Amino acid sequence: MPAQNRSALNAKARSGTAWIVIAFGSGQVVRLGMNIVLARLLFEEAFALMGLVTAVMTGLAMFSDIGLQQNVTQSPRGDEPDFLDTAWTMQVIRGGILALLAALLAWPMAVFYGANDPAALELRWLISLVALTAFTEGLRSPRVLTAARHMHVAQITRIEIAVTIVHTTVLLLLAWYLRSVYALAIAVVLSSVLHTVLTYWFLPGPPARFLLEPAAVHSIFSFGKWIFLSTLLYFLAMQIDRLAFAALYPLSEVGVYSIAAGLALMVPSLVGSLQAAIVFPWYTRMLEDGMDLPEAFHKAKKPVLVVSTFVIVLLIVGAKSFFSLAYDSRYSQAAVFLPILALGVWFNILGGLYGSAFLAKGLPRWLALVSAVKVLSFLGLIALLSRFDSTIVIATMAVSVSELISAFVTRYFGWKLGLKNLRIEGAMLLMLIVSSGLGLFLVYRFEPMAKLHPVLQLAVLGILVSALFAPLLLKLLYPLIRRR
Repeated sequence: MPAQNRSALNAKARSGTAWIVIAFGSGQVVRLGMNIVLARLLFEEAFALMGLVTAVMTGLAMFSDIGLQQNVTQSPRGDEPDFLDTAWTMQVIRGGILALLAALLAWPMAVFYGANDPAALELRWLISLVALTAFTEGLRSPRVLTAARHMHVAQITRIEIAVTIVHTTVLLLLAWYLRSVYALAIAVVLSSVLHTVLTYWFLPGPPARFLLEPAAVHSIFSFGKWIFLSTLLYFLAMQIDRLAFAALYPLSEVGVYSIAAGLALMVPSLVGSLQAAIVFPWYTRMLEDGMDLPEAFHKAKKPVLVVSTFVIVLLIVGAKSFFSLAYDSRYSQAAVFLPILALGVWFNILGGLYGSAFLAKGLPRWLALVSAVKVLSFLGLIALLSRFDSTIVIATMAVSVSELISAFVTRYFGWKLGLKNLRIEGAMLLMLIVSSGLGLFLVYRFEPMAKLHPVLQLAVLGILVSALFAPLLLKLLYPLIRRR
């Protein structure tokens, strides 16, 4: 790859990162405000029910994931019309099958969880309704695959911003009018339809056509078999907590937990978006150009870990003040859940960074093994806790401990690939512990802080954490500003 092309690729990566961060940040602000309003319009169980519906739909999608996007991104044939049309045809077929399977699962799921809490019987209709999204998402234009391959992030992000705005508006209106969990389900279906329509309207490219070229099908399945297994296990690793807790604890408690878990997962969701849209394609092109994996990995790891650690510390130290300000007393326990979960999120992000490197080196089976370790460790811990009269707070600790265990396994695989530099990881872990410890001491043990209004508490904590991280953040931002 000529230096000019590498520079253009790096520019795309920087531009794409900026688009994703801006869109994700603004989207999270909107969703956060929306959730605060919904918490006043709806009951706690609504969040647990939609958490279960989301888990079912996400699980089915991951159970059938054969890596269509990854195939198009890494395959030498990724720009050929026949290969793209074959991938799109397989996407449509998969969407139809997923919708049918979700509808068939609705009643058994309702009966199973209804035995623990009768409110879960609503899953019969909720899952059947949201199942329509699988079919509409399967119809999305193959131009999305092409845009992702060439890191045209701005085009995709504009569509997602438009969908977020419409979804938020429709959801709040429906929630105000219906005062029911069905407002959440209907809004999800409508936004999915809009998203699909916009992929044909705004993305340039030739029209889609149904095609199943044998060579393309074989290539997709050959690469996708390990993607299938790794995403299946990744789903279990990410959703098993809510699936297990809904069968063990009252849905009102699980609903509060789901709100805290949603906030904690903001950071890995952002990092996951960056990995899929930026890091993985960038790794692929850099390795093709002859760059060593350790060099590429270090370039990608440092900024992600610094920014992620900064945001995670803000979540940990600001949890109590935030929930006191934004939610009523029914959701106060979320301030206990969030710091515990956020600590586990740090190890999850570290594992995700290594995962992109494994995938770029053609080792998706390592991703599957890491996810399997997390699932098995969580189940083992929950089985152990079930012998005692443990609370949901204790069970939440098992989530973070399982993240820690899987991080050790990920680090071992990284060592085998020559990724042996632990300096930035150790430094960020130390920053996480020291900064979080200082902030929590001020919140819970420093009396003048306790007397402040939650808004002032958040302001003080934000300034403190920002000051601690300022040298690191400025060091990352300065090269970007200088280039401009």
